[in-house]
Amino acid sequence: MHVLILNQTFYPDVAATGQLMWDLARHLERRGHRITAVTSRNFYGTTRQHDLAHEWIGDIEIHRLGGTALGKRNLLSRLLDFASFYLAAARHLQNHPLPDVVLSLTSPPMISTLAMLQKQFRRRPDGSRVRLVYHMMDLYPEAAVASGLMRPGNPIDRALHRLTARALKLSDAVITLGEDMRRRLERDYSEAVIPRLIHVVQPWADGNALFPMADAANPMRENLGLNGSFNIVYSGNLGVAHDLDTMLAAMKLMRDDADARWVFIGGGKRFDLLQEQVRGAGLANARFFPFQERDSLNESLNLADVHLVSQLPSFTGVVVPSKLFGILAVGKPTVMIGPADAECSRVVAAADAGFIVANGDADTLVRRLRQLRNDPAQREAIGTRARRAFEQNYEQRVACARIASILEQAAAR
Repeated sequence: MHVLILNQTFYPDVAATGQLMWDLARHLERRGHRITAVTSRNFYGTTRQHDLAHEWIGDIEIHRLGGTALGKRNLLSRLLDFASFYLAAARHLQNHPLPDVVLSLTSPPMISTLAMLQKQFRRRPDGSRVRLVYHMMDLYPEAAVASGLMRPGNPIDRALHRLTARALKLSDAVITLGEDMRRRLERDYSEAVIPRLIHVVQPWADGNALFPMADAANPMRENLGLNGSFNIVYSGNLGVAHDLDTMLAAMKLMRDDADARWVFIGGGKRFDLLQEQVRGAGLANARFFPFQERDSLNESLNLADVHLVSQLPSFTGVVVPSKLFGILAVGKPTVMIGPADAECSRVVAAADAGFIVANGDADTLVRRLRQLRNDPAQREAIGTRARRAFEQNYEQRVACARIASILEQAAAR
């Protein structure tokens, strides 16, 4: 089977979707399949470019397409980067033979439209159509509406909704990241989706690369000056889908907790904003660090005594923060700040791997953090349950095997 992965990021990009697709590509290669990745030459959200536009890594062929590299300086620069990738990808797909299956993700938004056109208007040499598997990492245009970038029901929103509906209708399978996303698809796109073709596969992590590590064995704790403190860590992207306000309010309530350190590792649209607000409030209990390379991610995640995950209610069924699954892998407690029906809340509750705190409830967040700080035995027990749930349900091998099976069934249709 020949699978083409269509996504703006891929190896060696540090963006979450790029890392997940690299894991999947290697898994499919081990199963004997041929993989082609059509991706951007730009490192996501930056002005940096990969050295090689085309390369083979084993049986994985990577086409990195050129285009503008304006980065995330403003909305216009992002839209121009998206547009240049659309044009380059459209030209590339039109000029290359069809694979058996196109696995289309959602970066940049609506890129599935190109895969849909390949299925609708092209044929393979034997007259058959290419198969389309729609892997929904985010739901568009709903994400733009939830972000405040678009008013619901306006002409652009309606047009994008129709495009998404058309792609769903033409898909041979749809993969969502959570039950909340599945429910939202069945509710908002009932005219287009076939429930039996929707599969839920949560993000995953590599259990061999990410595992529990004793504090004394983690050199990063000493290197970053985090030995001897109770480390409350937020790791990864801090963007418009995440609840900054509840975390900031809790930081202010805990400003006199001398042993507590709030550690933010990553980036994103609201990462710099939070730094400014922390400085403005005169909070000395917060530290900020950039994204860590994948090789040091295990040490980075193991810095935490407790991890934070957050999501705003308007993004329920629209996104699923993938950071949770690395946290489960390293066996740390999670405090999820968000609605109880969000997928991450459901996963944490089902695994008994931490606590759920409602958006805006900083008092409860502080109470849960202090509870975990004061009870090391509880932290250890929660961490053990988290790692067990990870190994059973969210380990790379398990999740990639599910997607491989979905692709193989689609190809055999």
